Amino acid sequence: MKSWAAKEIISWHYDIRNFLKYVKIQEPNNIALEYQLWPHLIDFYSNLRNHRLNILLKSKQLGISWAFAIRAILRMFLREGSNILMLSSGEKEAQQLLAKAKTVYFNLPEWLQVQTLDSNSTEQFGFKGMKSMITALPSTVKAGIGHTADWVIHDEADFHDYFEQNLGHTLATVADDPHRELTISSTVDKTRPDSPFKNLFRAAQNNLNNFNPLFYPYDARPDRSEIWYEERVRENESTPWVVLQNWPRSIEEALSPQSATSCFNQDVLNDLWDNRIDSPQTRQNHIFILHPPRVGVTYSAGVDVGEGVGLDYSSLTILGKYGMESEVCAQIYTNKLGTDLFAYDVNSLCREYFNPKLAVDNIGIGRAVVDKLIELGYPNLYQDKKKYGWNLTEPNKKHLVIKLVEAINNRSLITRFKPQIQELMEYQWINGRPEPTGKTHGDTVISLMLANEMLKYSGVIRKPTMYIGGELVQL
Repeated sequence: MKSWAAKEIISWHYDIRNFLKYVKIQEPNNIALEYQLWPHLIDFYSNLRNHRLNILLKSKQLGISWAFAIRAILRMFLREGSNILMLSSGEKEAQQLLAKAKTVYFNLPEWLQVQTLDSNSTEQFGFKGMKSMITALPSTVKAGIGHTADWVIHDEADFHDYFEQNLGHTLATVADDPHRELTISSTVDKTRPDSPFKNLFRAAQNNLNNFNPLFYPYDARPDRSEIWYEERVRENESTPWVVLQNWPRSIEEALSPQSATSCFNQDVLNDLWDNRIDSPQTRQNHIFILHPPRVGVTYSAGVDVGEGVGLDYSSLTILGKYGMESEVCAQIYTNKLGTDLFAYDVNSLCREYFNPKLAVDNIGIGRAVVDKLIELGYPNLYQDKKKYGWNLTEPNKKHLVIKLVEAINNRSLITRFKPQIQELMEYQWINGRPEPTGKTHGDTVISLMLANEMLKYSGVIRKPTMYIGGELVQL
């Protein structure tokens, strides 16, 4: 390499802008674009240089993934033996991030494209002579195990299914070497208000960990104005959570729970979240006691049955009413029990709570739970026209949601069960229908709807009954 070229590369150690003047990037419908060093990117590069551990909460499309790609290529030029590990939410996202690094290299001037490539696959890209390598992987259970890296990047971490596990592996990788770095960056996933990424960022804000917290709002880009923002608001009038998720104006807005076209009032949801019980009394890892049974309280219950072991969750909600207010007192929440065992636990827990009126969604697999509860002799099972269980069709589901919305929004019904509050946050009006929009299917919300509906049948004096020759007879 000529001496002038060597001196030029040496200058990159001291100021990244000496390298950036050679950088071109690609955007859709463009071959190669001059790199624009926006003010927030100057700040970002400076923080990467000055802090080993950084966590960035950001708006969408601020050029951060290109910054990762550029700095990764620069690092491979400057550090012999450099290994960079990029973790993305999925395989496609990992490949796209690595492709940006390749784009940076192959758009450099010819005198810089002198490296013999060690690997040029969808997963790795390296310089053989420098013994430097970029590895891009999706977030899986084992991602990061066994990788020695001097820079680890968790890109769009709030959307990683295994971020917490991966971070445990990658922090161990960089912990003992002051020259190794770890950077976490993400927009927010509004369906997960208590995600590991958000909790890590909050802790960094409060100096409870060693991460340097950064935030870049929607208008960090110079070409975005208030008029631009208002256009995004108008475009997403029916889904306002899209704006808050992708283009937040403040940290508080970014971290606030999803409101969207929510079925439930956001202020009420925020209050429920702030007053949640994180560690209720737990039995067998799936029975949760928030308030023990008490004489004088009127109880009702609802059951939604999951599609099978390991799939959707089966949920029992027991609601207690005292005076004009009702509150979730107990919950069964599991996807590890078959219908018989689930019915057995439902029967046992409901009997503890003085045999509340119990409605079970009897569509599909729910019928098996109804039959088992009859076999176990549960004495207060809801029936309509002598058919046990509740036929939860779309029309009456909407009817039940409307009644639940009214009860929660006027604060006459509350829940402190954390997964249930999260599911309430995910329930949205979509084309006039209530639908869960997160990764859950709203199982605890359905059981809560049914329990709320059963309140009107509770506390009523029932005529005694008995079975004669297999027939239910009222006495």
